[in-house]
Amino acid sequence: MLEVAINYDPKIIQEFARRLYKQAASIIVTATIVGAVFGAIIGGIIVNATSLHRDMDPTVGILIGAAFFGLFGFSVGRERAFKLKLQAQIALCQVKIEENTQSSLLK
Repeated sequence: MLEVAINYDPKIIQEFARRLYKQAASIIVTATIVGAVFGAIIGGIIVNATSLHRDMDPTVGILIGAAFFGLFGFSVGRERAFKLKLQAQIALCQVKIEENTQSSLLK
């Protein structure tokens, strides 16, 4: 088996944290959009499948479904984004610990 020397590189961890933050920002938008689209479809199906379509404009059902599931998607996305940001902060904290350890050893 080929042995490869691996050295500590804080830039890799910082890049990992940057990517996690970027992913966290996009996941909120994505989850909100997916929730809204899913909700619009469900809202339209419910209005058309029940007797509500005689009493209510189907657009209202679509908008209610989109709003409800959009908010749910936003909430789920925000929670996932928080977990990604926490993971990034833990990685950055480890870099800082290594910096402080190295500087104390040099004294």
